[in-house]
Amino acid sequence: MGGIDRQRTRCLERLDRLASATLDRESIQREAIADIQRLVGFDRWCWPLADPETLLPLGGVAEHDYGPQVPRALELEYSGSDFAAKDVLARGAGPAESLSGETSGDLARSPRWNEVMRGVGIGDVAVVTCRDALGCWGWIEAYRDGGDRPFRDDDLEFLTSAGPALGSALRRGLGYTPPLGRDVPEPRTTGVIVLNADLAVVSATEGARAWLDTFPLARLFAVWGILPAVLYPAAVRARTGATEARALDQVADGRWVVIEAAPLEGEGGGKIAVTLRDATPRETFGRRCRVYGLSRRERQVAAALLAGLDTRAATQRLYISPHTFQDHLKSVFEKMSIHSRRELLALFSGSQDGR
Repeated sequence: MGGIDRQRTRCLERLDRLASATLDRESIQREAIADIQRLVGFDRWCWPLADPETLLPLGGVAEHDYGPQVPRALELEYSGSDFAAKDVLARGAGPAESLSGETSGDLARSPRWNEVMRGVGIGDVAVVTCRDALGCWGWIEAYRDGGDRPFRDDDLEFLTSAGPALGSALRRGLGYTPPLGRDVPEPRTTGVIVLNADLAVVSATEGARAWLDTFPLARLFAVWGILPAVLYPAAVRARTGATEARALDQVADGRWVVIEAAPLEGEGGGKIAVTLRDATPRETFGRRCRVYGLSRRERQVAAALLAGLDTRAATQRLYISPHTFQDHLKSVFEKMSIHSRRELLALFSGSQDGR
């Protein structure tokens, strides 16, 4: 085994350890990207999370210099006519691709590269889907400078082999247990933002502005004059008539928000309405169960406890024995890295309506 092969093997081993580490999501991302950078070779990068149901990009971390143009880049990418689009890769068999590979070396064939990335000196772009057996949880976009060589097949092979560990690490980070005793935020007023055909803000309700202030990096977005990134691909999908123009995301104060986009009719033709609202208990329950990989029966056990049932009532509802109930509950505790029913209740934070 050559030196580079040994380095890559050790890197994959470290990524596997990160997948089982008790770290918050951003710490996991920062540690993982530092390892991958040293092996693959790139300076700038972007690592958004993913809604595993709709494959829209959520918030994340990044180090690049086209921040104010992120809306345009996402608009072009999710229009359905660009190369190496994140949602397309997530649905495909091959989890990693490069712009140079998909465009046969002619990067200018990519609208987002030609209009946005080229101007800040970015050359080739590699994209890897962070996907494990439970879904897609994010993507890494790695950017090489214009004067650097394109990403090679061996680079993409390594990123492909890292994808499952990166997906599990992200999913584990999303399930990071918050301190017990945190207050559950009061429901927030639903907000509506109207965008024109160019995805510029036409109007917004007071409730929408309050929601925008809760997103991570809200102040930076305000300086750049843009909205949180997730709103743009949702609006593009609505504008083109595609399905799944929605996402479930978590904002800085811990609450879950649903972003939904739909085209306006009549005099509002060409405009898109983006709604921001509190997620329902069922929606957050389902996401958390997926994050922790709970089986159907384990979900039912958790839902029974969250509904306030004791062991006897829960076993009667589920038609299982107390012994079987305890076995499923033990498995739930192990998957969620908790030790008591009280911790389960605190972790789900009122998401009791989901079976």
